[in-house]
Amino acid sequence: MNPETAKKGSVRTRSSSKTTREPSLTQPTLYDGRLSRSSTYSSPHTDTYRLHRATAPVDEPVDNPGDNPLTSISESIESSMRRINEELKRIEQDFGKALEFTNARVDILEAHDVRTASKIKSLEERIIELEKENTKNIESVNKQERFSRRNNVRIVGFHSAPHEDCIKIATEVFAKAGVENPKIERAHRDGIQREGRDRHILVRLSFYQDKIALLKRQRQLLHDCDFFITDDLTQLDLKEKRNWSRQVSDLYQRGTKLRFSGGKWRGQDGKPYAFDAQ
Repeated sequence: MNPETAKKGSVRTRSSSKTTREPSLTQPTLYDGRLSRSSTYSSPHTDTYRLHRATAPVDEPVDNPGDNPLTSISESIESSMRRINEELKRIEQDFGKALEFTNARVDILEAHDVRTASKIKSLEERIIELEKENTKNIESVNKQERFSRRNNVRIVGFHSAPHEDCIKIATEVFAKAGVENPKIERAHRDGIQREGRDRHILVRLSFYQDKIALLKRQRQLLHDCDFFITDDLTQLDLKEKRNWSRQVSDLYQRGTKLRFSGGKWRGQDGKPYAFDAQ
């Protein structure tokens, strides 16, 4: 036998025996539409198939969208966002309506405030006018009351006694003050009875000159007596006189003599004395 022929025959014999040992082609097993990784094909080209299979991409499993947790979470978030946006729009609309109502209310209140301020200003002006008018009326009434007391004097500190004759007492006091037999229209006790104090004797003279003479002389002639004579002042004039009594006393100690007349402390020239100028 030819050696080459024998070699070829040997090759064929090995190939045949090799082919005989290859597993037969089998159908791959399917699992959920995918090839099982354990399934293989047996073919004469086993090595080529295995190389192709090692380098070919493996298909990832395809999940059902309904069964994917991420998809469910995403849908839940989208649904929540839609509800939040709808709620925000509703809140924005409600806030806009509330803001419009508030602005309208503010406009009404501002208009009312303007009217109220105008009324208040008018009332303030009216109050100022009424105060001025009231002051004038008080001064006018006080002036009339002062005029009605023009010829009156008061005897202060004379001891009271039962069944006393006030005209007789006034005549005796005036005589001590240097005015003899003045014409007295009437005399009587006046004022509130207080414990430990005698009420004043109010005397009305017929002549104003007798009153001036009594007020000028009584300070010197009655300084040793328990009683004195003073002018019959209105409540406002008496308040004004007492208001500056301390300053008047200080001025008298320094040689400045003042007299109270017509509701004012006056100097020697008869003009009202300016205490604030000291």
